[in-house]
Amino acid sequence: MMLVGEPLHRHRANRAEELVMGEYRVETREGQEGGRVGVRLSALCLLLAAAIACTPTTPATTDSSAGPVTLTIGLPVQTGVDPLHGASQAARLLSLEGLTFLARDGRPHPKLAESLTEAPDGLTWTVQLRPSAFFHDGTPVNSATVKESLERSLKGADRDRSPGLSDIIAIEAPSDRTLLIKLRERSRFLLDDLTVAIAKPGSTEPVGTGPFVNSESTNGDLVMTAVPNYYRGKPTIDRVVWKSYPAVRTAWAAMMRGEIDFLYQVPPEAVEFIESEDSVQLFSFLRNYAYLVIFNEKRKPFQSWQIRRALNYAINRDTLIERALSNRGQVVSGPVWPLHWAFDASVPNYSYDPSRATALLDAAGVQSHQDAGRSGAPGRIHFTCLVPENFDLWERMALIVQRDLAAIGVDMRLESLPFEEFNHRIAVGDFDAVVMELVVGNTPSRPYTFWSSRSAQNFWGYQNGELDRALSDLRRASDDLDYKNAFRRVQVESLGDPPAIFLALGQITRAVSRRFEVVAPPNTDILPSIPDWHLADRAMRKSN
Repeated sequence: MMLVGEPLHRHRANRAEELVMGEYRVETREGQEGGRVGVRLSALCLLLAAAIACTPTTPATTDSSAGPVTLTIGLPVQTGVDPLHGASQAARLLSLEGLTFLARDGRPHPKLAESLTEAPDGLTWTVQLRPSAFFHDGTPVNSATVKESLERSLKGADRDRSPGLSDIIAIEAPSDRTLLIKLRERSRFLLDDLTVAIAKPGSTEPVGTGPFVNSESTNGDLVMTAVPNYYRGKPTIDRVVWKSYPAVRTAWAAMMRGEIDFLYQVPPEAVEFIESEDSVQLFSFLRNYAYLVIFNEKRKPFQSWQIRRALNYAINRDTLIERALSNRGQVVSGPVWPLHWAFDASVPNYSYDPSRATALLDAAGVQSHQDAGRSGAPGRIHFTCLVPENFDLWERMALIVQRDLAAIGVDMRLESLPFEEFNHRIAVGDFDAVVMELVVGNTPSRPYTFWSSRSAQNFWGYQNGELDRALSDLRRASDDLDYKNAFRRVQVESLGDPPAIFLALGQITRAVSRRFEVVAPPNTDILPSIPDWHLADRAMRKSN
Protein backbone atom coordinates (compact mmCIF):
# COMPACT_ATOMS: atom_id res chain seq x y z
CA MET A 1 0.00 0.00 0.00
CA MET A 2 1.34 3.43 -0.92
CA LEU A 3 -0.05 6.92 -0.43
CA VAL A 4 1.43 9.68 -2.55
CA GLY A 5 0.85 13.38 -2.00
CA GLU A 6 0.19 16.11 -4.56
CA PRO A 7 2.89 18.73 -3.93
CA LEU A 8 1.49 21.33 -6.33
CA HIS A 9 -2.01 21.46 -4.80
CA ARG A 10 -3.24 22.30 -1.34
CA HIS A 11 -5.12 19.51 0.39
CA ARG A 12 -8.37 20.71 1.99
CA ALA A 13 -7.87 18.92 5.28
CA ASN A 14 -10.87 18.37 7.52
CA ARG A 15 -8.99 18.18 10.80
CA ALA A 16 -10.86 21.29 11.81
CA GLU A 17 -13.74 18.97 12.68
CA GLU A 18 -11.77 17.48 15.56
CA LEU A 19 -12.43 20.33 17.92
CA VAL A 20 -12.51 20.37 21.66
CA MET A 21 -15.55 18.76 23.23
CA GLY A 22 -18.32 21.23 23.93
CA GLU A 23 -17.34 24.01 21.51
CA TYR A 24 -20.99 24.84 20.81
CA ARG A 25 -22.74 27.08 23.30
CA VAL A 26 -26.18 28.69 23.38
CA GLU A 27 -26.02 32.15 24.88
CA THR A 28 -29.43 32.21 26.59
CA ARG A 29 -30.88 29.82 29.12
CA GLU A 30 -34.31 28.64 30.17
CA GLY A 31 -35.00 26.09 32.84
CA GLN A 32 -37.93 24.27 31.27
CA GLU A 33 -38.59 22.33 28.09
CA GLY A 34 -41.59 22.46 25.80
CA GLY A 35 -42.93 25.91 24.95
CA ARG A 36 -39.88 27.61 26.45
CA VAL A 37 -37.70 26.15 23.67
CA GLY A 38 -39.56 28.16 21.06
CA VAL A 39 -39.38 31.26 23.24
CA ARG A 40 -35.63 30.82 23.62
CA LEU A 41 -35.03 30.44 19.88
CA SER A 42 -37.18 33.43 19.04
CA ALA A 43 -35.40 35.49 21.66
CA LEU A 44 -32.04 34.99 20.02
CA CYS A 45 -33.36 36.02 16.61
CA LEU A 46 -34.90 39.14 18.17
CA LEU A 47 -31.59 39.99 19.79
CA LEU A 48 -29.83 39.60 16.44
CA ALA A 49 -32.46 41.79 14.80
CA ALA A 50 -31.97 44.41 17.48
CA ALA A 51 -28.23 44.31 16.93
CA ILE A 52 -28.73 44.94 13.21
CA ALA A 53 -31.24 47.76 13.82
CA CYS A 54 -28.71 49.55 16.01
CA THR A 55 -25.78 48.96 13.68
CA PRO A 56 -24.96 50.79 10.43
CA THR A 57 -24.56 48.06 7.85
CA THR A 58 -21.42 49.31 6.16
CA PRO A 59 -19.18 46.29 5.69
CA ALA A 60 -15.59 47.22 5.02
CA THR A 61 -14.33 47.04 1.47
CA THR A 62 -10.65 46.57 0.88
CA ASP A 63 -8.95 46.67 -2.49
CA SER A 64 -6.21 44.07 -2.76
CA SER A 65 -3.94 46.77 -4.18
CA ALA A 66 -4.28 48.89 -1.02
CA GLY A 67 -1.98 46.73 1.09
CA PRO A 68 -1.97 43.53 3.15
CA VAL A 69 -5.18 41.50 3.18
CA THR A 70 -6.58 40.82 6.66
CA LEU A 71 -9.28 38.31 7.56
CA THR A 72 -10.86 39.01 10.95
CA ILE A 73 -12.68 36.14 12.64
CA GLY A 74 -15.26 36.73 15.38
CA LEU A 75 -15.21 33.96 17.98
CA PRO A 76 -18.05 33.89 20.57
CA VAL A 77 -16.55 32.70 23.86
CA GLN A 78 -18.45 31.25 26.79
CA THR A 79 -18.56 33.42 29.91
CA GLY A 80 -15.76 32.56 32.30
CA VAL A 81 -13.48 31.10 29.61
CA ASP A 82 -10.16 32.73 28.76
CA PRO A 83 -10.80 34.20 25.28
CA LEU A 84 -7.20 33.65 24.20
CA HIS A 85 -7.46 29.98 25.12
CA GLY A 86 -10.44 29.56 22.79
CA ALA A 87 -8.78 31.49 19.98
CA SER A 88 -5.50 29.60 20.41
CA GLN A 89 -7.25 26.24 20.19
CA ALA A 90 -9.00 27.22 16.97
CA ALA A 91 -5.86 28.85 15.54
CA ARG A 92 -3.93 25.59 15.88
CA LEU A 93 -5.87 24.36 12.87
CA LEU A 94 -3.99 26.92 10.74
CA SER A 95 -0.58 26.67 12.40
CA LEU A 96 -0.01 22.95 13.03
CA GLU A 97 -0.04 19.98 10.65
CA GLY A 98 0.45 16.23 10.76
CA LEU A 99 2.11 13.77 8.43
CA THR A 100 -1.36 12.89 7.14
CA PHE A 101 -4.86 14.31 7.05
CA LEU A 102 -8.25 12.62 6.82
CA ALA A 103 -10.65 13.30 3.98
CA ARG A 104 -14.36 13.67 4.68
CA ASP A 105 -14.87 9.96 3.89
CA GLY A 106 -12.21 8.87 6.38
CA ARG A 107 -9.52 8.08 3.81
CA PRO A 108 -6.02 9.22 4.93
CA HIS A 109 -3.89 11.36 2.61
CA PRO A 110 -0.33 12.70 2.86
CA LYS A 111 0.19 16.16 4.37
CA LEU A 112 3.72 16.86 5.63
CA ALA A 113 4.59 13.46 4.22
CA GLU A 114 5.15 13.34 0.48
CA SER A 115 4.47 9.60 0.41
CA LEU A 116 3.86 6.69 2.81
CA THR A 117 4.59 3.10 1.76
CA GLU A 118 3.62 -0.07 3.64
CA ALA A 119 5.87 -3.14 3.67
CA PRO A 120 4.27 -6.42 2.47
CA ASP A 121 4.07 -7.75 6.04
CA GLY A 122 2.40 -4.54 7.26
CA LEU A 123 4.98 -4.06 10.04
CA THR A 124 6.99 -1.18 8.55
CA TRP A 125 5.94 2.08 6.95
CA THR A 126 8.42 4.18 4.95
CA VAL A 127 7.61 7.88 5.11
CA GLN A 128 9.16 10.36 2.67
CA LEU A 129 8.96 13.96 3.89
CA ARG A 130 8.29 16.92 1.65
CA PRO A 131 11.59 18.54 0.63
CA SER A 132 10.36 22.14 0.85
CA ALA A 133 8.64 22.11 4.29
CA PHE A 134 9.93 24.42 7.03
CA PHE A 135 9.06 25.07 10.65
CA HIS A 136 7.91 28.57 11.49
CA ASP A 137 11.36 29.45 12.87
CA GLY A 138 12.84 28.82 9.42
CA THR A 139 14.50 25.48 10.12
CA PRO A 140 13.78 22.69 7.62
CA VAL A 141 11.51 19.79 8.46
CA ASN A 142 13.75 16.72 8.60
CA SER A 143 13.34 13.14 9.73
CA ALA A 144 15.26 13.57 13.00
CA THR A 145 12.98 16.41 14.15
CA VAL A 146 9.79 14.62 13.06
CA LYS A 147 11.00 11.47 14.85
CA GLU A 148 11.51 13.44 18.07
CA SER A 149 8.08 15.09 17.75
CA LEU A 150 6.34 11.72 17.21
CA GLU A 151 8.21 10.11 20.10
CA ARG A 152 7.05 12.93 22.35
CA SER A 153 3.45 12.23 21.28
CA LEU A 154 3.96 8.55 22.09
CA LYS A 155 4.77 9.50 25.68
CA GLY A 156 1.83 11.88 26.14
CA ALA A 157 -1.95 11.97 26.03
CA ASP A 158 -1.99 11.57 22.24
CA ARG A 159 -1.07 7.91 22.69
CA ASP A 160 -4.15 7.22 24.83
CA ARG A 161 -6.45 8.89 22.29
CA SER A 162 -4.79 7.34 19.23
CA PRO A 163 -4.55 3.54 19.12
CA GLY A 164 -2.62 3.74 15.85
CA LEU A 165 0.21 5.53 17.67
CA SER A 166 0.24 2.90 20.41
CA ASP A 167 1.00 0.29 17.70
CA ILE A 168 4.40 1.93 17.08
CA ILE A 169 7.39 0.15 18.65
CA ALA A 170 10.22 2.12 17.01
CA ILE A 171 10.89 5.10 14.73
CA GLU A 172 14.09 5.34 12.70
CA ALA A 173 15.54 8.18 10.62
CA PRO A 174 17.91 6.54 8.07
CA SER A 175 18.18 9.72 5.98
CA ASP A 176 17.30 13.39 6.16
CA ARG A 177 13.91 12.94 4.44
CA THR A 178 13.10 9.31 5.28
CA LEU A 179 11.36 7.87 8.34
CA LEU A 180 10.82 4.21 9.11
CA ILE A 181 7.91 3.50 11.45
CA LYS A 182 8.02 -0.02 12.96
CA LEU A 183 4.82 -1.65 14.28
CA ARG A 184 4.13 -4.54 16.65
CA GLU A 185 1.19 -5.57 14.43
CA ARG A 186 -0.37 -4.42 11.18
CA SER A 187 -2.41 -1.28 11.94
CA ARG A 188 -5.11 0.29 9.79
CA PHE A 189 -5.32 3.05 12.39
CA LEU A 190 -1.72 4.22 11.97
CA LEU A 191 -2.24 6.58 9.04
CA ASP A 192 -5.46 7.86 10.62
CA ASP A 193 -3.56 8.81 13.76
CA LEU A 194 -0.52 10.30 12.02
CA THR A 195 -2.71 13.40 11.82
CA VAL A 196 -1.17 14.21 15.22
CA ALA A 197 0.53 17.62 15.06
CA ILE A 198 4.24 17.76 14.23
CA ALA A 199 5.90 20.52 16.26
CA LYS A 200 9.56 21.34 16.71
CA PRO A 201 10.70 20.02 20.11
CA GLY A 202 12.38 22.22 22.68
CA SER A 203 10.04 25.22 22.49
CA THR A 204 7.64 26.44 25.18
CA GLU A 205 5.03 27.20 22.49
CA PRO A 206 4.41 24.79 19.59
CA VAL A 207 6.46 25.67 16.49
CA GLY A 208 4.54 24.18 13.60
CA THR A 209 4.59 24.07 9.81
CA GLY A 210 1.14 25.42 8.88
CA PRO A 211 0.32 28.30 6.52
CA PHE A 212 -0.07 30.82 9.37
CA VAL A 213 1.97 31.52 12.51
CA ASN A 214 0.89 33.23 15.75
CA SER A 215 2.57 36.65 15.84
CA GLU A 216 0.94 38.54 18.74
CA SER A 217 -1.88 38.40 21.28
CA THR A 218 -3.35 41.45 23.01
CA ASN A 219 -6.63 42.30 24.72
CA GLY A 220 -8.17 38.95 23.88
CA ASP A 221 -7.20 39.16 20.20
CA LEU A 222 -4.83 36.72 18.50
CA VAL A 223 -2.99 37.79 15.33
CA MET A 224 -1.57 35.30 12.84
CA THR A 225 0.57 36.14 9.82
CA ALA A 226 1.03 34.21 6.60
CA VAL A 227 4.15 32.09 6.31
CA PRO A 228 6.03 33.37 3.23
CA ASN A 229 7.88 30.10 2.55
CA TYR A 230 4.94 27.77 3.18
CA TYR A 231 5.58 24.66 1.09
CA ARG A 232 2.23 24.89 -0.71
CA GLY A 233 2.73 28.55 -1.52
CA LYS A 234 2.20 31.74 0.50
CA PRO A 235 -1.51 32.34 1.29
CA THR A 236 -3.19 35.28 -0.43
CA ILE A 237 -4.50 36.43 2.96
CA ASP A 238 -1.64 38.13 4.83
CA ARG A 239 -3.10 38.28 8.35
CA VAL A 240 -5.75 36.38 10.29
CA VAL A 241 -7.05 38.15 13.41
CA TRP A 242 -9.12 36.25 15.97
CA LYS A 243 -11.38 38.55 18.02
CA SER A 244 -13.33 37.19 20.99
CA TYR A 245 -16.90 38.25 21.82
CA PRO A 246 -19.07 37.44 24.84
CA ALA A 247 -22.06 36.36 22.72
CA VAL A 248 -23.09 35.51 19.18
CA ARG A 249 -25.23 38.66 18.92
CA THR A 250 -22.28 40.96 19.70
CA ALA A 251 -20.10 39.16 17.14
CA TRP A 252 -22.89 39.47 14.57
CA ALA A 253 -23.27 43.20 15.27
CA ALA A 254 -19.52 43.56 14.77
CA MET A 255 -19.84 41.79 11.42
CA MET A 256 -22.57 44.20 10.36
CA ARG A 257 -20.27 47.11 11.27
CA GLY A 258 -17.55 45.65 9.08
CA GLU A 259 -15.30 44.92 12.07
CA ILE A 260 -15.11 41.19 11.34
CA ASP A 261 -15.27 39.17 8.14
CA PHE A 262 -15.95 35.69 9.48
CA LEU A 263 -18.43 34.63 12.18
CA TYR A 264 -16.93 31.42 13.50
CA GLN A 265 -20.21 29.73 14.32
CA VAL A 266 -23.86 30.59 13.71
CA PRO A 267 -26.34 28.94 16.13
CA PRO A 268 -28.76 26.58 14.33
CA GLU A 269 -31.76 28.66 15.35
CA ALA A 270 -30.24 31.82 13.80
CA VAL A 271 -29.20 30.40 10.41
CA GLU A 272 -32.47 31.17 8.62
CA PHE A 273 -32.42 34.72 9.96
CA ILE A 274 -28.79 35.44 9.04
CA GLU A 275 -28.92 33.91 5.55
CA SER A 276 -31.32 36.66 4.51
CA GLU A 277 -28.50 39.21 4.90
CA ASP A 278 -27.07 39.94 1.43
CA SER A 279 -23.61 40.94 2.65
CA VAL A 280 -22.73 37.48 4.03
CA GLN A 281 -22.49 33.95 2.72
CA LEU A 282 -23.16 30.85 4.85
CA PHE A 283 -21.32 27.53 4.77
CA SER A 284 -22.67 24.48 6.62
CA PHE A 285 -21.25 21.02 7.23
CA LEU A 286 -22.03 18.00 9.38
CA ARG A 287 -19.86 17.88 12.47
CA ASN A 288 -18.25 14.56 13.36
CA TYR A 289 -19.33 14.65 17.01
CA ALA A 290 -22.39 12.76 18.27
CA TYR A 291 -24.68 14.03 21.01
CA LEU A 292 -25.53 11.16 23.33
CA VAL A 293 -26.55 10.00 26.78
CA ILE A 294 -23.98 7.53 28.12
CA PHE A 295 -24.75 4.96 30.80
CA ASN A 296 -22.48 3.81 33.60
CA GLU A 297 -22.68 0.09 33.02
CA LYS A 298 -21.12 -0.69 36.38
CA ARG A 299 -24.44 0.36 37.90
CA LYS A 300 -27.84 -1.22 37.75
CA PRO A 301 -30.00 -1.22 35.71
CA PHE A 302 -27.63 -0.42 32.83
CA GLN A 303 -25.92 -3.79 32.96
CA SER A 304 -28.91 -5.13 31.01
CA TRP A 305 -28.69 -4.80 27.21
CA GLN A 306 -32.48 -5.11 27.04
CA ILE A 307 -32.96 -2.03 29.21
CA ARG A 308 -30.41 -0.04 27.19
CA ARG A 309 -32.16 -1.03 23.96
CA ALA A 310 -35.52 -0.09 25.46
CA LEU A 311 -34.28 3.39 26.32
CA ASN A 312 -33.02 3.84 22.74
CA TYR A 313 -36.41 2.93 21.25
CA ALA A 314 -38.09 5.45 23.55
CA ILE A 315 -36.41 8.51 21.99
CA ASN A 316 -37.93 10.48 19.14
CA ARG A 317 -34.70 11.66 17.48
CA ASP A 318 -36.47 13.49 14.65
CA THR A 319 -38.30 15.66 17.15
CA LEU A 320 -35.08 16.23 19.08
CA ILE A 321 -33.30 17.44 15.93
CA GLU A 322 -36.25 19.70 15.11
CA ARG A 323 -36.48 21.29 18.57
CA ALA A 324 -32.87 21.34 19.71
CA LEU A 325 -31.05 21.78 16.39
CA SER A 326 -33.67 23.61 14.31
CA ASN A 327 -33.64 20.69 11.84
CA ARG A 328 -29.91 21.15 11.24
CA GLY A 329 -28.60 17.75 12.13
CA GLN A 330 -28.73 14.05 11.32
CA VAL A 331 -30.03 11.06 13.27
CA VAL A 332 -27.33 8.73 14.56
CA SER A 333 -27.71 5.45 16.44
CA GLY A 334 -24.14 4.26 16.84
CA PRO A 335 -20.53 5.28 17.50
CA VAL A 336 -19.15 5.46 13.92
CA TRP A 337 -19.03 8.19 11.26
CA PRO A 338 -21.91 7.74 8.78
CA LEU A 339 -19.96 9.46 5.98
CA HIS A 340 -17.06 7.00 6.23
CA TRP A 341 -16.35 5.10 3.02
CA ALA A 342 -16.83 1.74 4.83
CA PHE A 343 -20.14 2.67 6.50
CA ASP A 344 -23.01 0.32 5.64
CA ALA A 345 -26.16 2.41 5.22
CA SER A 346 -28.32 -0.74 5.16
CA VAL A 347 -27.79 -1.20 8.91
CA PRO A 348 -30.88 0.48 10.44
CA ASN A 349 -30.97 3.25 13.00
CA TYR A 350 -33.16 2.98 16.08
CA SER A 351 -36.73 3.91 15.25
CA TYR A 352 -39.04 5.76 17.61
CA ASP A 353 -41.09 2.89 19.05
CA PRO A 354 -42.39 3.39 22.63
CA SER A 355 -44.42 0.16 22.46
CA ARG A 356 -41.32 -1.85 21.67
CA ALA A 357 -39.46 -0.04 24.44
CA THR A 358 -42.17 -1.02 26.92
CA ALA A 359 -42.09 -4.64 25.74
CA LEU A 360 -38.31 -4.79 26.23
CA LEU A 361 -38.67 -3.45 29.77
CA ASP A 362 -41.29 -6.12 30.43
CA ALA A 363 -38.97 -8.80 29.03
CA ALA A 364 -36.15 -7.54 31.26
CA GLY A 365 -38.41 -8.03 34.27
CA VAL A 366 -38.69 -4.32 35.07
CA GLN A 367 -41.99 -3.92 36.84
CA SER A 368 -44.08 -0.77 36.97
CA HIS A 369 -43.81 0.86 40.40
CA GLN A 370 -46.05 3.45 41.97
CA ASP A 371 -43.44 4.59 44.48
CA ALA A 372 -41.91 8.00 43.84
CA GLY A 373 -38.33 8.23 42.65
CA ARG A 374 -35.72 10.83 43.50
CA SER A 375 -37.49 13.42 41.38
CA GLY A 376 -40.79 12.75 43.13
CA ALA A 377 -42.27 10.97 40.10
CA PRO A 378 -43.37 7.32 39.96
CA GLY A 379 -41.70 5.09 37.39
CA ARG A 380 -40.15 1.75 36.49
CA ILE A 381 -36.55 2.99 36.59
CA HIS A 382 -35.01 5.98 38.38
CA PHE A 383 -31.58 7.39 37.60
CA THR A 384 -29.68 10.69 37.51
CA CYS A 385 -28.10 12.18 34.40
CA LEU A 386 -25.27 14.70 34.81
CA VAL A 387 -25.33 17.90 32.73
CA PRO A 388 -22.55 20.55 32.75
CA GLU A 389 -23.60 24.07 33.70
CA ASN A 390 -24.05 26.63 30.90
CA PHE A 391 -24.11 23.97 28.18
CA ASP A 392 -27.58 24.99 27.11
CA LEU A 393 -27.78 22.81 24.01
CA TRP A 394 -26.87 19.70 25.98
CA GLU A 395 -29.40 20.63 28.65
CA ARG A 396 -32.07 21.19 26.02
CA MET A 397 -31.44 17.75 24.57
CA ALA A 398 -31.46 16.18 28.04
CA LEU A 399 -34.88 17.71 28.72
CA ILE A 400 -36.28 16.22 25.51
CA VAL A 401 -34.82 12.81 26.39
CA GLN A 402 -36.24 13.15 29.90
CA ARG A 403 -39.73 13.75 28.49
CA ASP A 404 -39.55 10.77 26.12
CA LEU A 405 -38.30 8.42 28.84
CA ALA A 406 -41.06 9.56 31.20
CA ALA A 407 -43.59 8.36 28.61
CA ILE A 408 -42.42 4.75 29.16
CA GLY A 409 -42.24 5.08 32.95
CA VAL A 410 -38.51 5.92 33.25
CA ASP A 411 -37.61 8.76 35.60
CA MET A 412 -34.38 10.54 34.55
CA ARG A 413 -33.41 13.28 36.97
CA LEU A 414 -30.99 16.00 35.76
CA GLU A 415 -28.11 17.19 37.93
CA SER A 416 -26.29 20.32 36.74
CA LEU A 417 -22.62 20.66 37.68
CA PRO A 418 -19.71 23.02 37.00
CA PHE A 419 -17.75 21.70 34.04
CA GLU A 420 -14.67 20.79 36.09
CA GLU A 421 -16.77 18.75 38.54
CA PHE A 422 -18.69 17.21 35.63
CA ASN A 423 -15.42 15.95 34.12
CA HIS A 424 -14.16 14.73 37.50
CA ARG A 425 -17.31 12.74 38.20
CA ILE A 426 -16.95 11.01 34.82
CA ALA A 427 -13.25 10.27 35.37
CA VAL A 428 -13.87 8.58 38.74
CA GLY A 429 -17.04 6.78 37.59
CA ASP A 430 -19.35 8.67 39.95
CA PHE A 431 -22.46 8.88 37.76
CA ASP A 432 -25.50 6.97 36.54
CA ALA A 433 -25.58 8.64 33.13
CA VAL A 434 -24.16 11.74 31.43
CA VAL A 435 -25.25 13.84 28.47
CA MET A 436 -22.35 14.97 26.32
CA GLU A 437 -20.82 14.73 22.87
CA LEU A 438 -18.08 12.41 21.62
CA VAL A 439 -16.12 12.31 18.38
CA VAL A 440 -17.24 9.57 15.97
CA GLY A 441 -14.98 10.29 13.00
CA ASN A 442 -13.63 10.74 10.54
CA THR A 443 -11.79 7.59 11.67
CA PRO A 444 -12.97 4.61 13.75
CA SER A 445 -9.82 4.93 15.84
CA ARG A 446 -11.64 7.65 17.78
CA PRO A 447 -14.67 5.55 18.87
CA TYR A 448 -12.25 2.66 19.46
CA THR A 449 -10.74 4.65 22.34
CA PHE A 450 -14.14 5.13 24.01
CA TRP A 451 -15.81 1.74 23.56
CA SER A 452 -13.05 -0.89 23.55
CA SER A 453 -13.14 -2.80 26.84
CA ARG A 454 -9.36 -2.40 27.21
CA SER A 455 -9.21 1.34 26.56
CA ALA A 456 -8.20 3.74 29.34
CA GLN A 457 -10.74 6.20 27.89
CA ASN A 458 -13.67 3.81 28.47
CA PHE A 459 -14.93 5.59 31.58
CA TRP A 460 -18.39 4.00 31.34
CA GLY A 461 -17.43 0.40 32.03
CA TYR A 462 -18.84 -0.84 28.71
CA GLN A 463 -17.88 -4.48 28.12
CA ASN A 464 -18.75 -6.33 24.90
CA GLY A 465 -16.54 -9.17 23.68
CA GLU A 466 -18.07 -9.26 20.20
CA LEU A 467 -17.60 -5.54 19.71
CA ASP A 468 -14.01 -5.84 20.98
CA ARG A 469 -13.31 -8.51 18.35
CA ALA A 470 -14.91 -6.40 15.60
CA LEU A 471 -12.85 -3.35 16.61
CA SER A 472 -9.69 -5.43 16.72
CA ASP A 473 -10.38 -6.93 13.28
CA LEU A 474 -11.00 -3.42 11.97
CA ARG A 475 -7.69 -2.25 13.40
CA ARG A 476 -5.75 -5.22 11.92
CA ALA A 477 -7.55 -5.57 8.56
CA SER A 478 -5.16 -6.43 5.71
CA ASP A 479 -7.38 -5.16 2.89
CA ASP A 480 -10.43 -2.99 2.24
CA LEU A 481 -12.85 -5.95 2.11
CA ASP A 482 -11.84 -7.21 5.56
CA TYR A 483 -11.95 -3.64 6.83
CA LYS A 484 -15.45 -3.04 5.48
CA ASN A 485 -16.76 -6.31 6.93
CA ALA A 486 -15.34 -5.45 10.35
CA PHE A 487 -16.78 -1.93 10.15
CA ARG A 488 -20.24 -3.37 9.54
CA ARG A 489 -19.87 -5.71 12.52
CA VAL A 490 -19.05 -2.69 14.71
CA GLN A 491 -22.26 -1.03 13.50
CA VAL A 492 -24.41 -4.11 14.11
CA GLU A 493 -22.95 -5.01 17.50
CA SER A 494 -23.25 -1.47 18.88
CA LEU A 495 -26.94 -1.48 17.91
CA GLY A 496 -27.67 -4.85 19.48
CA ASP A 497 -25.83 -4.01 22.70
CA PRO A 498 -25.93 -0.19 22.78
CA PRO A 499 -23.48 1.53 25.13
CA ALA A 500 -25.50 4.77 25.06
CA ILE A 501 -28.45 6.59 23.57
CA PHE A 502 -26.88 8.06 20.45
CA LEU A 503 -29.01 11.03 19.47
CA ALA A 504 -27.77 13.14 16.58
CA LEU A 505 -24.91 14.72 14.70
CA GLY A 506 -25.12 18.49 14.62
CA GLN A 507 -24.50 20.81 11.73
CA ILE A 508 -22.08 23.72 12.00
CA THR A 509 -22.65 26.91 10.01
CA ARG A 510 -20.04 29.60 9.47
CA ALA A 511 -20.74 33.09 8.04
CA VAL A 512 -18.27 34.93 5.82
CA SER A 513 -18.41 38.44 4.35
CA ARG A 514 -18.85 38.54 0.59
CA ARG A 515 -15.62 40.55 0.49
CA PHE A 516 -13.93 37.17 0.32
CA GLU A 517 -14.07 34.46 -2.31
CA VAL A 518 -14.22 31.24 -0.30
CA VAL A 519 -12.49 28.33 -2.03
CA ALA A 520 -13.51 25.03 -0.41
CA PRO A 521 -15.21 21.75 -1.36
CA PRO A 522 -18.97 21.75 -0.69
CA ASN A 523 -20.32 20.45 2.63
CA THR A 524 -16.93 20.61 4.36
CA ASP A 525 -15.43 22.91 6.96
CA ILE A 526 -14.13 26.05 5.27
CA LEU A 527 -11.65 26.93 8.03
CA PRO A 528 -8.70 24.81 6.82
CA SER A 529 -9.10 26.22 3.30
CA ILE A 530 -8.42 29.83 4.39
CA PRO A 531 -4.96 29.73 2.68
CA ASP A 532 -6.82 29.42 -0.65
CA TRP A 533 -9.20 32.35 -0.13
CA HIS A 534 -8.81 35.72 -1.79
CA LEU A 535 -10.67 38.99 -2.05
CA ALA A 536 -13.82 38.78 -4.12
CA ASP A 537 -12.95 41.94 -6.08
CA ARG A 538 -9.81 40.19 -7.29
CA ALA A 539 -11.89 37.25 -8.50
CA MET A 540 -14.19 39.64 -10.40
CA ARG A 541 -11.26 41.46 -12.03
CA LYS A 542 -9.83 38.16 -13.23
CA SER A 543 -13.12 37.24 -14.87
CA ASN A 544 -13.33 40.56 -16.75
